[in-house]
Amino acid sequence: MPGICAELAELLSAVQRPGDFFASGRMELLPPRLTVDGVGQIALPLLPVQAEQLIALAERAPYGRGVATIVDTSVRRTWQIGPDRVRLDGKHWQATLDRAVALAAEGLGVDEPVSAEFYKLLIYDKGSFFVSHRDTEKEPGMFATLVLALPSPSSGGELVVHHREREARLDLANDDPSEMTFAAFYADCVHEVLPITAGCRATLIYNLIRKDKGGALGPPSYEAETARAKVMLEEWGNNKTAPADGMPEKVVYPLEHAYSLAELDFASLKGVDAAVAALLKSAAPQAGCDLHLALVSIEESGSAEDTGSYRSHYRGYDDDDDDDAFEAGEVFERFECLTEWRRADGEPVALGAIPIEEGEISPPDALEDMTPDEEHFHEATGNAGASFERTYRHAALVLWPRQRRLAVINQAGRLCPISSRWQRNGSTKARSRILLSGSRRMSSPDICSIPGLKGVGTIPATTTRTMRPAKAWQTTSGRNWRVSLPC
Repeated sequence: MPGICAELAELLSAVQRPGDFFASGRMELLPPRLTVDGVGQIALPLLPVQAEQLIALAERAPYGRGVATIVDTSVRRTWQIGPDRVRLDGKHWQATLDRAVALAAEGLGVDEPVSAEFYKLLIYDKGSFFVSHRDTEKEPGMFATLVLALPSPSSGGELVVHHREREARLDLANDDPSEMTFAAFYADCVHEVLPITAGCRATLIYNLIRKDKGGALGPPSYEAETARAKVMLEEWGNNKTAPADGMPEKVVYPLEHAYSLAELDFASLKGVDAAVAALLKSAAPQAGCDLHLALVSIEESGSAEDTGSYRSHYRGYDDDDDDDAFEAGEVFERFECLTEWRRADGEPVALGAIPIEEGEISPPDALEDMTPDEEHFHEATGNAGASFERTYRHAALVLWPRQRRLAVINQAGRLCPISSRWQRNGSTKARSRILLSGSRRMSSPDICSIPGLKGVGTIPATTTRTMRPAKAWQTTSGRNWRVSLPC
């Protein structure tokens, strides 16, 4: 009968398309030559005097109500200038626009050719806003709107995008002349622009259009898979009650793409990895599970066959040497562990190295046929034959039931002396004594990993010599300390 690792892997295999109902970010800007009839070339960041000139020749931006187009400043207080009066060029502008369109398409989960048609220039001054509305399809093939906020001295004016029960609040304010903020959202999303509280802002509005006119595009939806994942994880958590009950303490789901240590962050995940992480970020908390991103580290050593006269050899993953003086033979030792932990909010957490136990990989064969990141060969010396050492590293998502957090930490052997005592004693007073007695052997990350620790009582200040104050600790009144649970 399949276990949680196989079942979860089968479910997540259906997640193929990344993306969301919106995309946003900042990108490098080599300022374009923006020229408006009646004003001339526009300086960036936008100068207040030029903003006034633009408003003087602009018209009030209307909105659609049914088949009618209406100007009503209680609904939309914004100024617009049509594309026939605006010229955008410059040596680098097309490349900048192409980059913005590519980032928007990637964020929306669109992997087919997309073009951008300039729609209008919008000018916002202090007090400008637009109440909740939904864009209409302005030309065949349009599926989304792209907003490029040019450098302008302003504050407020957040773009709020709604899709079903979700909301995204996007801050487009930026006065750095070397950057441009952007946002894109599907045309069927209700959205609004909150009032500008200071300054002025200029935005370029583009219609994103599919070059291949197929079926309607929309944000990827994995609601059914998310609901199934919640039920699956919840059942696992409810049934997982003891170390020897035949179920894994945690699930390790290796990702498809390779990530450097600098890229090891939920926000940096690519393609399908990002889609899977988004699904689990929604399902895991509902099921009472913790979700982390971590680095799988595998170390192997064993015998090697010396097939040449080369005396020692080191091969890294990016070496081009085709030296076959050695061949890896039998593996004598193999150690798998998880390090470099990141929480779902992107913050690192000091969980240390936690071993991967048998039956915790999802799917079970995910770590087979990996290419080593580093491989060392050593020639035979004395009575010892030729040998090798190699290391594999790969990013993975890691889940465990929240009530099993202590058991997972205990897999590293750090909490063995006190964990069983902690679990046997349920009273606040008894647990406080256990914590105090074990404090000399525990680091603050170990302590904060114990579930239910917050609120067990105050710890006398004299113990702070053995419990080094760290991020995991928060002072309370007087000379006492109380544990805070950041994990």
